Amino acid sequence: MPNLFQRRLTLFYLLLIVAVMAAMGVILNMVIKRGSFDASMDKFLLTMVLATVAVGIVAALINIWIAAQMSRPIEIITAGVDNMAQGNLRQRIHLLPSDELHHLGQSINELAETLEHNLIEISSVRNRLALVLDTTINGIFTVSQYGRVTYMNRVASKILGLGPEELGKKHSEVIQNYTLIDLIDKVRTTHQPVRCEIKFHSHLDRLLEVNVVPLRAGLYGREEGTLAIFNDITELKRLERVRKDFVGNISHELLTPVTTSTGYAENLMNCQGMDREQIRQKSAVIYDEANRLQRLISRLMELSRIESGRLQLHLQTLDISEIIEKSISMSRRDHEQEIWVDFNKPTEPLMVDFDEELIVQVILNLLDNAVKYSPPNTPVVITVEDQPEEVKVTVSNQGEGIPPQEKERIFERFYRIDKDRSRDTGGFGLGLSIVKHLVEHHNGKLGVESELGRGATFYFTLPHKIETGGELPQ
Repeated sequence: MPNLFQRRLTLFYLLLIVAVMAAMGVILNMVIKRGSFDASMDKFLLTMVLATVAVGIVAALINIWIAAQMSRPIEIITAGVDNMAQGNLRQRIHLLPSDELHHLGQSINELAETLEHNLIEISSVRNRLALVLDTTINGIFTVSQYGRVTYMNRVASKILGLGPEELGKKHSEVIQNYTLIDLIDKVRTTHQPVRCEIKFHSHLDRLLEVNVVPLRAGLYGREEGTLAIFNDITELKRLERVRKDFVGNISHELLTPVTTSTGYAENLMNCQGMDREQIRQKSAVIYDEANRLQRLISRLMELSRIESGRLQLHLQTLDISEIIEKSISMSRRDHEQEIWVDFNKPTEPLMVDFDEELIVQVILNLLDNAVKYSPPNTPVVITVEDQPEEVKVTVSNQGEGIPPQEKERIFERFYRIDKDRSRDTGGFGLGLSIVKHLVEHHNGKLGVESELGRGATFYFTLPHKIETGGELPQ
């Protein structure tokens, strides 16, 4: 189909032919009016007119053909560029080397190749960035300059309780935390970054550090919205609290025996007028406090050794029921407080991979804890249950139970629910922490179930098989 250039060129030559013919007609008309021509002149003029018309027509056809040859590369280039504009950057323009626009076609091909390479690189970077944003531990949330949600990664979606269907909606309509809404609106108004700690009380009871900053893009850093970054500091704050409690508790535990021993030692240094019995009593107090200090240091060293991963598991395939019976026979506290242990031993052996010495220590610690908080003349009940992939051992008592708010902290070092009672019975609050680490090093789980006034049940699980090569799992 002729293009615009061909149509215009054809029209031009047609008009030229018409103009020539019109000129010849005017000349003939003038000659006729003057009556100054004869038959030979008539023949000559007619020949000239016809020759002129023929030459014009031939010239027009030749020029139309030349125009068609010149417009063909333009048509090819136009079609190729249109195809590229629709996203097909693999399209290439093929012209003959003799074509006038051959070099232009080559330049367009090189441009398309460069664009294709750049788009592939941009797509790769975008995919990597999307993967990073979606797997980061921080929540990423963006709002457009018009206040509409434009992006949120998996963590932000979980924190805010939002789904993909919320994209494009007003942030003030989908966010349920008014403090966060105010922060975003403040940054949109002042164009200054802000940082704040926000407590989320929705489906996740978490403490978050939120950084909200203006989102800038383009060569000139034009502001295009707002970016909010969520950093979950719940565990960090908990660890800070544990550290402070640990420092305070260990300071107290160390200071008490040292202060007591120092006081009695000073009395002994000024022992004038004391009889042998008084000296013996004061020396016994110093001895007991020194023993208490030694036990504390020993427990701390034991816990440190377990936590450091230097402990090796000496795995054996043993009957867990036999180990429970052995642990019960080693425990003597139940006889002192008129508390007994009930254990209904399974008829079939329950063979499990574990380190005998360490699991005996786990059971003894749980027994000691259960007896310590049991009222007189009540049993401590031990059960063992074989499950598809593990065994579950429970130790229950009929004590006062554990308040719900204390359950998460009872496995922390030095944490005790009844501090006075623990000290009276010689406890340091380290036993359950040691148990937790020993069980986890066997790839097991430790937990507690309790209601106030209805006792407490501690349980731990051990997998039937541990594939560790004899080394402690980290």
